[in-house]
Amino acid sequence: MPETKSSRQIYDESIKIRRQVDDGRPRQSEDDIQREQLGPRGVPGEPDPAKMVPQRRKKTPSNFDPGHTA
Repeated sequence: MPETKSSRQIYDESIKIRRQVDDGRPRQSEDDIQREQLGPRGVPGEPDPAKMVPQRRKKTPSNFDPGHTA
């Protein structure tokens, strides 16, 4: 008797998706991987020159409450 597959299994096999393994480690985005390899501005070993300007610091609330999610 053939083994029955869920529709999700059939779909995944049809488009050849490899699911991410949940091993508890945080996933890196493509940007994070590129920053590791090339540095923040494309120059390996250089520090990130981006700094918060005083105007942005004034506009950023210090005690931010996101409120209710519902």
